[in-house]
Amino acid sequence: MIIYLSPSNQPANRYVVGNTTEKIEMEQIAKLVAQELNLYNCKVKMATLSQPISYRYDEAKGCDLYLAIHSNAGSATARGAEAYYHPSSKESKELAEALVKELNSISKYGSNRWKQVQSGMDAFNGAGYGEVREPWKRHKIPPVLLEVDFHSNKDTARWIIDNKVDIALAIVNALVKKYGLKKTVPNTMYYVQVGAFRYKKNAEELRDKLIKDGYNVYIKQE
Repeated sequence: MIIYLSPSNQPANRYVVGNTTEKIEMEQIAKLVAQELNLYNCKVKMATLSQPISYRYDEAKGCDLYLAIHSNAGSATARGAEAYYHPSSKESKELAEALVKELNSISKYGSNRWKQVQSGMDAFNGAGYGEVREPWKRHKIPPVLLEVDFHSNKDTARWIIDNKVDIALAIVNALVKKYGLKKTVPNTMYYVQVGAFRYKKNAEELRDKLIKDGYNVYIKQE
């Protein structure tokens, strides 16, 4: 199985906290997803991050799944994951439901969305979202456009920034359960500690740098 990952390419979509953007945060999550999926019996194809979204529709040719990873914008109180599927693909809808279920299980703030899983072809008067419409139209690749939560809400924006590893693992868990993926590496793990800090801010700065480099990172307080 080949999974195509398409993180948001929207640098103008700024988070209301954290001096960051949707592009930065979603690329980091996608890299963490890819890193974890490399432990399983599947292949990952990451979108060419320097190219526009429209380039990716044909770049995904030959893949078995097109997964777009975004964060959402709306009101200052909007919260909760949303996932958009192609109505012609049962697999697309089932994965959308699985992704939302996993994200709901780790969400600190819950959801106030009227419907978290929706057809992505209802948008724009039936034209649909490009990342739902085009992969299916061109290559019959089941697509899902995932919005992990809202970056227009101060609480959920901060939650996304601080919990990228957990969000990535939730996405992977949905894929593992939906497709029956199996680990292909031993369960033995080796951990490397890179520093100890008196001030939490310094620890968080190093954590953020390492996440940008594609590492799973956590802070342990003693």
